[in-house]
Amino acid sequence: MRPEIQCTYQTVEPATSNEKNQTNVKIIQLFVENGQLTIGDKIYPIVYGDLYFVAAKQNYSITDTEEELVQSKIEVPAEFLKEMAKMLDFEKEYQQIFEAQGGFHVASPRYKAIDQRFKEAAGVFNKDKSFAEALFFSRVLELLNYAVVTIKKTT
Repeated sequence: MRPEIQCTYQTVEPATSNEKNQTNVKIIQLFVENGQLTIGDKIYPIVYGDLYFVAAKQNYSITDTEEELVQSKIEVPAEFLKEMAKMLDFEKEYQQIFEAQGGFHVASPRYKAIDQRFKEAAGVFNKDKSFAEALFFSRVLELLNYAVVTIKKTT
C-alpha cells in the first residue's frame, strides 16, 4: 500500500482533535454520542456512527466530546482520488462531496454496514499481497457511494 494512504479502524483518539492543511481527503466514522465536528466554517453535530468526508487542505476539528473519541478513518491523497473519480466517471459527485463545501456529512442509520466497510478496508490495508490495494479501494468506493446516494436523495 502506498505510504501516503492511511487507514485506522476504531482507534481511540484524544477527545479534541484539530487538523489543518492536510493534503489528503479523509473519510471518517465517529463512535461517540456527543460533540461537534467542524469542517471549515460548517459545524456538524456528532451522531454515533455518522460518516464525514473532509476535503484536502480543509481545516477540521472535533470538539465538545465528553467521552473517548473512537473513530475509523481513511486518508487518501486528493489528487489520486480525483484521478480515480475521473477514470470511473464520478467527477461531478467527487466535486460535490469534497470540493463544493470542503466536506460532506452522511447521517447513517445503517452505521453497522459502514463500519463493516472500514473493517474490511483495514483488513487488507497492510497486506503485501497482490490485489490488496484494489480490495482496499473497492471499500473506499463503497464508502463514497453512501455520499452519492445522499446527494441523489437531496437533489
